[in-house]
Amino acid sequence: MSLTSLVFLAFSIVTLFIYFIFPKKNKWFVLVVSSVIFLFWNNLTISTLAQALLVLLSSYIFGRLIDKYHDTKKAKLFLISGILVILGQILYLKYTNLFLATVNHIFNLFKIDFKFALVHRNSLIGISYYSLIMISYLVDIYRGACKSQKNIFKCALFMSYFPILTSGPFIRYSTIEKELYEGHKFNYNRMCSGLVRILWGIFKVLVISQRLGMFVDTVYGDLATYTGFYTIIAVLFFALQLYTNFSGSIDIIMGISEIIGITLPENFTAPFFSKTITEFWRNWHITLGAWLRDYIFYPLLKSNVMQSLTKKCKKIFSKKASKKISLYLSMLIMWSIIGAWHGGAYTFIIGSGLLQFLIMFLEDILEPVSNKINNKLGIKKNVFSYKLYQVIRTYLLFSFTMIFFRASSVSNAIDIIKNMFVWNPWILLDNKSIYTAGLDIHDFRILIISLIVLFIVDYMSRKSNVREKLFKQNIVFRWGILYALIFAIIIFGCYGVGYDPTAFIYRQF
Repeated sequence: MSLTSLVFLAFSIVTLFIYFIFPKKNKWFVLVVSSVIFLFWNNLTISTLAQALLVLLSSYIFGRLIDKYHDTKKAKLFLISGILVILGQILYLKYTNLFLATVNHIFNLFKIDFKFALVHRNSLIGISYYSLIMISYLVDIYRGACKSQKNIFKCALFMSYFPILTSGPFIRYSTIEKELYEGHKFNYNRMCSGLVRILWGIFKVLVISQRLGMFVDTVYGDLATYTGFYTIIAVLFFALQLYTNFSGSIDIIMGISEIIGITLPENFTAPFFSKTITEFWRNWHITLGAWLRDYIFYPLLKSNVMQSLTKKCKKIFSKKASKKISLYLSMLIMWSIIGAWHGGAYTFIIGSGLLQFLIMFLEDILEPVSNKINNKLGIKKNVFSYKLYQVIRTYLLFSFTMIFFRASSVSNAIDIIKNMFVWNPWILLDNKSIYTAGLDIHDFRILIISLIVLFIVDYMSRKSNVREKLFKQNIVFRWGILYALIFAIIIFGCYGVGYDPTAFIYRQF
């Protein structure tokens, strides 16, 4: 059930209607039932149901035990046990084939005539999201940040709240508990604000992302025909496709939750205006970054192993360098986990993990050198031209890393990079050649105008709430903007031939 489909729209309307007519104390149960229906609609089988129940029962039981024995050594044992059960299932379902394929490759290098057969297992939609959410639930109980939930059905709602299952954002039990269960009355202003956000999300997905995807899919699907200029454009387009697809789905999710009365954490803050990759990741998939920072990076950095490493390094290096070594090693581990979280393939580990770490590492160690060069050349850093250069540089670097994210294999990614240098200068002189790669001239015009609108809204959102500003305008202007958005979706949305209603990119994670 796609977030932009009429089926999901009807499902959400029915859910909201029933939610608001139910008694306040029972409203949360409507969301439980809706979440279960949503799961069944998204290929819930006996196998995938067992996966969800394993996470739910493990979280509920171990959460209660951690709470009960909070001040004893048993609490830590129950915490580790719960994490191992949840994490073990993810590793088994998502990374078995990666392990087997790696072993087969090693066997092949050593001329060993044996191969493990790869296995095919279906996992429930959103398993990576709800598994990490429930791990943080157990850790927060252990840390004393919250109490365990006594009602297993309420625990199930926290784990499977239907809007976030397709693509997040990550939620924390300690911050969302009250809003999730208390029940909310219908609010007209909240509904209007939520609908605007939903429309904006649909616009991003159907008008921009789907159109970008047509070009990207055409080029990536025929690398022999589309080389050089085409490949470069496709690489740059995919970064924007990923952003509009992912952030658009988040907008729809946030809008539905806002109408209900549940405040979810923001997941994007205009990332393509970032000046470095480090800043970029502070503004992209914010809740995943916060989760990994709080539950992996900081605990790892403060661990006895890292503290011991720092002390040993001080005997060889300076105090500052010793701390940097522990910092970089913790970052490497965290970014490797981020890459692996995105999927059981080396393309994800490289593209959304190791390359991101490498760029951040280089940004940090080369900053003093960069500052010296800029000072010697008299380059002003606090001016528009330099900031624009930084923004463009960051966009190009991120687009390059996403080659691996989009590629079907590491070798395919290398082929795409090579293809970027198979150059035919005559293509630039042939104005009509670009219109053979999935988009015609009218599509390009719509795309360019839509991207300009997107970046204007993103730029404005960095300084203020765009929807609040819109609702403060005169009624003619306000409704003019809303009608323009609605008609743009109806007229220019790509939901005809070739539209894949399940093609939310982050849905697979």
